[in-house]
Amino acid sequence: MIVDMHCHLSHKDFYPDIYWELIAQSLSLNLGISKEKVLKDMMPEFWRKDASTIVEDMDKAGVDKAVVMPVDFELKVGKAKMSIEEQNRYHARAADEYPDRLIAFVGVDPRRGEKAVELLEKGVTEWGMKGLKFHPDAGYYPNDPVCFPLYKKCVELDIPLLCHCGLIFIPFEVKYNNPMCLDDVQTAFPDLRIVAAHLGGISGVSTLAEIGSLKSGIYTEISFTGQMLARGAPQLLLNNLRMLMDLPLTFAVPFKNRILFGSDWPYSNSMMKLEEWVNWIKNLPKNGKKYGLKFSEEETRLILGENAKKILKI
Repeated sequence: MIVDMHCHLSHKDFYPDIYWELIAQSLSLNLGISKEKVLKDMMPEFWRKDASTIVEDMDKAGVDKAVVMPVDFELKVGKAKMSIEEQNRYHARAADEYPDRLIAFVGVDPRRGEKAVELLEKGVTEWGMKGLKFHPDAGYYPNDPVCFPLYKKCVELDIPLLCHCGLIFIPFEVKYNNPMCLDDVQTAFPDLRIVAAHLGGISGVSTLAEIGSLKSGIYTEISFTGQMLARGAPQLLLNNLRMLMDLPLTFAVPFKNRILFGSDWPYSNSMMKLEEWVNWIKNLPKNGKKYGLKFSEEETRLILGENAKKILKI
């Protein structure tokens, strides 16, 4: 089974116009075309990334299940036409539409206080959602006590947290995304299953090794940072994966059992399509051999889905 731990659905009404202009600016720099052309020719297609389109791409890539989740940026970029509760309901309905393929997480800013806790509980108990997504660069640190009521609720509901780490575009700030903050969270909530997204960021892998080597509740998924390195610095990606999996851990579950596949679909599509990324990881043994690194078929299976099955309890 192949499980994609990190995906999003996309709709124009999720965010205000300024957000989409910033996305278009980032894409224009990446693709070497004007922002205006991106807004006119690419964004309308991007806004149609709904449940049917992700399942279509999953079919092409051989992905069995994917986690989809909204991101609450309202307190940073302003109100959107669709409220954060409506966005969460949208993702929950997508999972209802494809119950064997899609798994929905709640996405909410903890600074919403009791309303955030209520939305998380409603999402899980009434709408069947299976986890919590944080995007700290909206303006909070994940070890801020404002987050703690949500962590407590996650433990109570027996659901994992997936927390963005590392790189982010303007106007968001990377300083909030340091995976070291998750050490405080795991210490305060040792029963919480924490997924540090994007390998912790380009510079965050060693931090993950530091905090996760003695704390078994720290997981990571390989989206975006993984595709970026696979495209531009494959040896660095392979070295990072090999380092994590080779750590001789005495007091924690081996990292080979805590690395998860993810794509950050559809935001990563311009860099590497889902099908190509799945195949790249399927070929870990072959890719590693080019650089004198050994990866087993078992390790590949663990990353692609076996580890996710355990954290998601599916």
